[in-house]
Amino acid sequence: MSRRSSYGYSSYRSGSYGYGGYRRNRRGGGKKKIIIAAVCIVVAAAAAVGACAYLGVFNKEKKDKSETSAEQNSSSVSDVSKQEDKAQKEQSQKSEETSKQQSSEPKKELKGDYDGNVFIYDKQGYETFYGSEDTAKKYIETVKKAKSMLGNGVNVYSMVAPTHSLYGLPEKYRNNGNDQAENISYIYKQLGNDIKCIDVSDSLEKHKDEYIFFKTDHNWTALGAYYAYCDFCKAAGLEAAQMKDFSTGEIKNFTGSLAVATVSDKKPDGNKTLFGNPDTVKYYYMPGDYTCTALLSGNSEPDERSLLAVGVAQGKNAYSVFIWGNNPYMDVKTKKTTGKKLCIIKDSYGCAFAPFTVNNFDEVYIVDPTYYDGSIIDYIKKNKFTDVLFINSTMTANTQVRTEELQSIIK
Repeated sequence: MSRRSSYGYSSYRSGSYGYGGYRRNRRGGGKKKIIIAAVCIVVAAAAAVGACAYLGVFNKEKKDKSETSAEQNSSSVSDVSKQEDKAQKEQSQKSEETSKQQSSEPKKELKGDYDGNVFIYDKQGYETFYGSEDTAKKYIETVKKAKSMLGNGVNVYSMVAPTHSLYGLPEKYRNNGNDQAENISYIYKQLGNDIKCIDVSDSLEKHKDEYIFFKTDHNWTALGAYYAYCDFCKAAGLEAAQMKDFSTGEIKNFTGSLAVATVSDKKPDGNKTLFGNPDTVKYYYMPGDYTCTALLSGNSEPDERSLLAVGVAQGKNAYSVFIWGNNPYMDVKTKKTTGKKLCIIKDSYGCAFAPFTVNNFDEVYIVDPTYYDGSIIDYIKKNKFTDVLFINSTMTANTQVRTEELQSIIK
């Protein structure tokens, strides 16, 4: 029943009511009218009951139809959802099978080949190592002799650095030459416990995906040298300087020794792959106060120099930005008061390495045996150096002419 039929009209406004009660018919016939009214009421009641019954049945049928329709719709949605799930599963399964198939397919293998003595692989140049136990003996004898002459008062270190071939080439091409890792292990074993050997192989392996070796030159980058420097500090009980403390610079378009080695009369432009894939030489400025005195090759007297040859080193000589390259010596005096003085006896690998050590010593004296004249042992003793580091690549440590140069200053 609606609110309008129940409450919309007040009973006191109906025609049957007047002044608070029923009106009586003054002409008579009241009983008859009562009977007729009663009959009408019964009929009306019966009609109402019938209408209610009808409406109840109608509403029930309508509800049943609605519920049936809802069930049908729900069933249809469920069927569609199941079909979509099935399609998604099938698509996912196909994608997974495709992925597995692609991962199982062998990747296209890069091929390497020689251009003269330089091995070219993946647009980079590599040296082939032919060293052996026999070729390493002179290096071993020379370092042991130096330690014997210096005595227990001087710490002697040896760092033999692997070349890029050990990290950049796949195994089948590394086997073109001999095993550098085995050669280094042999050298360190023969040097014995009196000499502190620093094996940087693990550190370089850990960072081999970084730019730690040049692509066109036989040397390591300053970043590769930094990792070796950290290993040296660990062996020497020193705290390594942090990269965040260095400011940097760079020289672009560097084509180094391996690219230059491919130039010949028949091929004056050299290997197009190497010359078309130049390096960038990144260098680091060392913080702190220090002065450098260097005797450069061709000069008769030493003079004051900067630690880095910024603005001078360029082109194919860009690697010489580090301590001005390979020269008789450079003497770096710092303002530190550690009580420690380091002499570095090196090949070209020591150029990028040496600048980092000014962070840890009062003085760093850097010597290249190829150009140095005289006895380095006498100089070390006279100037009371506390530490000596031999740093050379595996190529140098196994090359007769270089080990003979090293022998010439150990006297």
